[in-house]
Amino acid sequence: MNLMRAFFFIILTAATLLTGCAKKIEALESRSVIATIKTPNLSVSQAGFISVLPNDKYRLQIYAAGQGALELTVGEKICQGALRCLSAGEFNKRYLSENYPPNLMRDVIAARAISNLENAVVIDSENGWTQNARSSGKYDVSYEKNGGATRFRDSLNKVLIVIRRAE
Repeated sequence: MNLMRAFFFIILTAATLLTGCAKKIEALESRSVIATIKTPNLSVSQAGFISVLPNDKYRLQIYAAGQGALELTVGEKICQGALRCLSAGEFNKRYLSENYPPNLMRDVIAARAISNLENAVVIDSENGWTQNARSSGKYDVSYEKNGGATRFRDSLNKVLIVIRRAE
């Protein structure tokens, strides 16, 4: 019995030291948001946070009833939580549309116009801009930034992403 306790204590101590010493990425900026993501393979709409991380990375955390409902760290790869990472292209294929450029999710979370989107036209407005893009059989995108809100809608692929600042 004492051997079992000693083994348990060593494992617990090692786990505590390893996780306590793990390198954590500090956010450069963080803001509270209300986020809605609806696709054929993903549906979530709750309050959360967007954190700006170093090297053009972003973290979107969405909570439901005080529990983490979704956490995405978006950069060259898109990681769900701490362990499951996909290339941005694979994430698009699985959850959005394979026809989108790999930078789409990062640009939407960062509230900037989507670069590399085929046939895209950006029109500036007083409080932001509107970006429209249509490619036959691939997508029909309407994306806008108006003040503290961004709204991405692709009527062809049934994708809706709305992010607005929480007041």
